[in-house]
Amino acid sequence: MRVVKKPEERKAEMVAAASKLFAQQGFVRTSVAEIVSAVDVAKGLFYYYFTTKDDMVKAVVEGYCSYLGSEAQKIADGEGTAQEKIDRLVHHEAWQQCFTQPLLADLCLPQHAALYSDMCDRVVDHMRPAVEKIVAQAMNERGLDSAQASRITGVGMYGVLMMARRGEMDMKSVAEMFARVAGMAMVA
Repeated sequence: MRVVKKPEERKAEMVAAASKLFAQQGFVRTSVAEIVSAVDVAKGLFYYYFTTKDDMVKAVVEGYCSYLGSEAQKIADGEGTAQEKIDRLVHHEAWQQCFTQPLLADLCLPQHAALYSDMCDRVVDHMRPAVEKIVAQAMNERGLDSAQASRITGVGMYGVLMMARRGEMDMKSVAEMFARVAGMAMVA
């Protein structure tokens, strides 16, 4: 017998189940049947909440980005130099928890360019305020005018995301790039 739950609770369960499956096997190899089976609901309920599986991918990515944004804000608001904050942000375990290899591999496939672009927008939307705060702090620490911190952050974040898609950027390179852009010494 199925348990009746509030719509937002049921939707959240499906997103959580999809998130776990996508982390394990990517979204290409995850079927809608597997998602609904994981939460014991009818397949039709999936389509009540999500028009397509791509909509589910977007919901999972939104959850990850929201979490990353809140973690980034904690780091930005915390103690330490900008360099220490960038290092904590880049090496935060949330990156491994959220954007697993199977999920990223699927997002980077040419046929999923629109989903990757959507993910980039979500990452920037959620993380930019915190990253911008850290970049401005870094610039201020070096005696530089931080008026351009917003523009530098936006260009840097989108640049990193596009280069990562092409396999040209890893987390160490990200830390070094933001350190250089902000006028800091190289991050070890």
